[in-house]
Amino acid sequence: MTSIQGTDMETLLDSKNGVNGSKSTNQLSRLNDDLIINQLPIEIFLPIIEWVLKKWYYGHGLVYYRHLCALSAVCTRWYSMVQHSPQLWTTVPGAIKEEGLKKILQRSSDKLLEVEYNGVGEEGEGYAEHLTKLLDILGSASGRWRTLNLTTSSSNVRIRDFLQLPAPNLKRLSFEDHQPSESGMDNIEFFGGNCPNLKDIHIYGATCNWFEPVFKGLDFLKLSDITFDTVAPILDLIRPLSQLTRLDIRDCHISEDVPEGTQPVSLPNLQFLRVEFDNIGLITYTEQFLSHLSASPSCPLYVSFADLDDNDDCYADAFCRWLFGRQTKAVLEGVQSLTLGFTITESDENLLHFELLSGSTSVRGGFNGYRLEEFIPLMVNIQSLFQRSTASETFTKLVLSGFGANHLYSSELIAPFTDLPPITNLELVKPVWNSLNSSEEDLSEELGPSPPSPYSTIRNITLREVSPDSILDIVLGALGDLRERTLPMKECRVEALDYVEIHIEQKDFSRTEAVAEVLRNDPRIGKVDLYVAL
Repeated sequence: MTSIQGTDMETLLDSKNGVNGSKSTNQLSRLNDDLIINQLPIEIFLPIIEWVLKKWYYGHGLVYYRHLCALSAVCTRWYSMVQHSPQLWTTVPGAIKEEGLKKILQRSSDKLLEVEYNGVGEEGEGYAEHLTKLLDILGSASGRWRTLNLTTSSSNVRIRDFLQLPAPNLKRLSFEDHQPSESGMDNIEFFGGNCPNLKDIHIYGATCNWFEPVFKGLDFLKLSDITFDTVAPILDLIRPLSQLTRLDIRDCHISEDVPEGTQPVSLPNLQFLRVEFDNIGLITYTEQFLSHLSASPSCPLYVSFADLDDNDDCYADAFCRWLFGRQTKAVLEGVQSLTLGFTITESDENLLHFELLSGSTSVRGGFNGYRLEEFIPLMVNIQSLFQRSTASETFTKLVLSGFGANHLYSSELIAPFTDLPPITNLELVKPVWNSLNSSEEDLSEELGPSPPSPYSTIRNITLREVSPDSILDIVLGALGDLRERTLPMKECRVEALDYVEIHIEQKDFSRTEAVAEVLRNDPRIGKVDLYVAL
C-alpha cells in the first residue's frame, strides 16, 4: 500500500499555524521572513506560486504536495499562505493516509477537485479496509469532483459502487480498467446519470454500456485497448455526438467486418482524429471505419502504418483519399509548402507528422510505423500534389525529433526528397545521434564524392532543447566547417544560412549566449535569435 510517510508531509498537513520543523528549519524560516518577494501583495504573489506548481498539478499529486511542502518551509509567511489558500489544495491524490486525505479536502474548502487514484499493485494485508475508507472519503466530496483519474479494477465491487456516485460538476473522466470484471461495466450507470457537465472521457480496457447518458454530451472521447466485435458499436457511439471535437482510438481490437447497411456518421466539428486498431486487422478495420466517417476538411487524421506488407499501398491510398478527398480543387492545386516531421522513440517506433499549407488552409496528418519504407506510399501521394500545384514558389520544412535526427543521413529518407520542393528550413528538437563506428566512417570516405544533397538548399535552422555544447557542432557542421563537422550533419553541405533560431531553458542561458555570439560573428550566417523558455 502506497502512502506518504515523510516528516515534511506531516508538517505540511499539520493544522497548527507556524512552521513545526526542526530548530534549524525554524531559524532558516525566520531569516527568510525578510525576502524581497514577500513585499508583494498576496493577490500577486499567490498566482506566482500557482504557476510554479502548475507542472505537477494534473496526474502528479504526490509530487505536487512534496513541492508544496518545500515552498511552505521557506518562511512563516509562505507557510501561512499555503495553509490558508484553498486553491492550492484542490489536487487530491488517493494514495495517502486517510487523515491526510481528510485534511486536503477540508483545506480545499468549497473548491472543485482534481481527484486521482492508482490502485494497481496495491494488494496485500489491510488493502481492502484501506480502500473502503479511502473511497468513502473521496466519495463524500463527489459533488466537487472536476476531474477523476482512476486506475484500478472494475472487478472490485467497491470501485463499481464508487463510479455510480453523483458527480454534477465532473468535467473529465479517465478510467483505466486493468482487471476487467467478467460482466464488464454493462450494468453500471456512471455517476447515476447525474454528470451534466462531463465533456471529456478516456476509457481504457473496460467494456461499458455505450448507450448510457454519460456518453451523450462529449467534446472529447478516447478509447484504448477495448474489444469490439466490429467497428459498428463505435460508429453508433459517436453518431449522436455532432459536437465532438476530438476522437482518439488506440489499440482497440476488432474481430469481424462491419455489417452491411451500417449507416455513415458525420462529425462536422471534429478537430482531431486518431484511428489505430491493433495489428490484427489493422488495415481492414481502419479502412472500414474511415469509409463510414465524414468530418470537416480541416480535421487532421492520424493512423498506424506499423508492420504493413509491401503490397499494402492501398492502405496509404485510403488514408490519402480520406484526408485529401475532402479538400477543394483550389486547395489541392494551390499547395505551397510542406512541413514534414520525424520522431523515433526509444522503442524504435517511427512517428511521422506533416502539414500542407495552401493559402490559409492547413491539411495535417500523421502515422506511426517501424520502417521508413512504410511511409513511401504517402510521400508519393504528397509528391503528386506538388506536381499539380500552381503555386509560384514551394518549399519544405523538415522537423527531426529525438532519434529521428539520424534520418539526416538515411538514404531511405533522402531518396523521396528528390521529387519534393526544396528543403529550406531544418528544425531539430532534442536530437539524439546514434554513434557510428570507425569502419562506417572509413567506408563513407572510400565511396568518393557524395551525390547532390537534398539539404544543400537549407537556409534556416531552428534548434530546440539542444545542449549548448552541441549547438556549434550542428550549425558549423552544416556549414561544412572541417574542425566542427559532425557525421550527423555531413549531408547538409550548406554554403550560408539566412537565419538560426535557438530555443533553450533558462538554466542554459549564459553558456548559450556565448555560443550565439560566436555564430553572430560568423559572416556566413545572416541572423541569430535566442529564445529562453520561462
